[in-house]
Amino acid sequence: MKNVERTIISQYANSPIICGLISNINEYLDPSLDIEQFYNIIWNLDTAEGIGLDFWGNVVGIQRNVQIDDKNQFIGSTLASDDLKEYQAGRVHLMNDTMFRSMIFLKAMSNIIYATAPNINRLLQALFEKRGRAYFVKNGTMQARYVFEFRLTPVEKAVLISTDLLPRPSGVLVDFYEPDIRNTFGFTEAELAPFGQGAFYIGDR
Repeated sequence: MKNVERTIISQYANSPIICGLISNINEYLDPSLDIEQFYNIIWNLDTAEGIGLDFWGNVVGIQRNVQIDDKNQFIGSTLASDDLKEYQAGRVHLMNDTMFRSMIFLKAMSNIIYATAPNINRLLQALFEKRGRAYFVKNGTMQARYVFEFRLTPVEKAVLISTDLLPRPSGVLVDFYEPDIRNTFGFTEAELAPFGQGAFYIGDR
């Protein structure tokens, strides 16, 4: 410990025995390594693992164990048919550290966000900027949609289906869509298919 003498309260500061014991212990024990490990494994969410992530999950209100639901809220995906063969409905799935860390960040941001479309889109941009475009759009009266222009992993889709992690405005029905960008008609600048090579997307199921 650095400056160990400053940690001794004044009534013992002139006791040679107590000061000697503290000085000797300070030479034999170095708490800096334990403090660093505590910070990396427990306190720093970017590097936390195991019990550290379990702690943070309790803080934000999400569990590592997820009960998989078989309802298919993902339009344009094979979830609940192919993907859920691995994540059977009714079974409990245990998220690994990498997945759980991502869901903790998502839940933490969802807990404090004011659920308007601009705020939700800023959240999605921050979360998925390295993966691709993801955005929140209104697609009907009291209806909205999360659109992912990249493929979420099967476990990501299973967790999103079985939990209520992503924010939604009060009273709004929300679903999820994974468009097949390469086969959807649009403009070249948006990396969509040109004339004669893609279908219009009209937003219906």
